[in-house]
Amino acid sequence: MKRIGVERIEHSLELEEKLDQQLKGWMVQKIGRVLIGIIILLTALGLFGSGLLSNKKIKKNDTSLQYERFLRYEKEMDVQWTIAGQEEIQIRIPLQYLDRFKVEKVVPEGYETATANGYVSYTFKSGKTTETPVHFYLNPQKTGNVTGEWLVNKQRFQLRHFIYP
Repeated sequence: MKRIGVERIEHSLELEEKLDQQLKGWMVQKIGRVLIGIIILLTALGLFGSGLLSNKKIKKNDTSLQYERFLRYEKEMDVQWTIAGQEEIQIRIPLQYLDRFKVEKVVPEGYETATANGYVSYTFKSGKTTETPVHFYLNPQKTGNVTGEWLVNKQRFQLRHFIYP
């Protein structure tokens, strides 16, 4: 393999060419282009917001969960539950988890809330045995890693997030 380089010419002019530094600069530019390309690709895939890398889906029995793993500070996110075959739905969220978020809205309305044993409990009466969607709109209030174990009708679901500044 023949390496293509810069031809060095001997001349009589007294110039400070600093050709070695120019070659290093070109190499840094090439590396920078590759890094920027990787960042653009990861952004398109959802590393810094919604997308393939960020969206997480968990299904256990008749309960499914969908949420984003990567969030931005103070940008609202949706923790979406679909629960089938239950007339009464109880969702328990650890207080330690909720310390990192502000609950903006819970859909559907008409729920009961209680706090006990380090959990905030939301009870929904769906009155039907078909699928019931439940949305928690949360707003991250602190940056960093967040982990919480939610209980939905006594089933455990582990949620993990990384919140960017």
